[in-house]
Amino acid sequence: METLVGLMFAGSPFAVTVALLLLAERRQKRQLAEITRQIALTDALHARLGAVVAPVVRLRDRVWQVSVAVPVDQPTVAAQVLSIVNEVFGTVAYELRLRRQAPVVPAPREPRAVRATQRSLSWT
Repeated sequence: METLVGLMFAGSPFAVTVALLLLAERRQKRQLAEITRQIALTDALHARLGAVVAPVVRLRDRVWQVSVAVPVDQPTVAAQVLSIVNEVFGTVAYELRLRRQAPVVPAPREPRAVRATQRSLSWT
């Protein structure tokens, strides 16, 4: 019995190391799958719409979560995003979250005040 307990204690670091390596490999595969899906969806959206929207794809509890900010003033873009996401993900379980895209407002240009040239004292 003491031999068995000794072997368990001696083998536990190896078992923990193997378990952590398997966990790290699983996490890496999941991240690779998320990146691959996001690139595929981004390419499909940009091929049809141009650089109008940028999706974020995550895998949560075996369900793909797709989040896309769409322009509110262009409902045709939202409809096209829906159809493209449906084509890319097909029969896989996914959730689509459409968010309001911030309107692009150009920064106001104010004339710069002309500064009088002043000399500062320098001790160097």
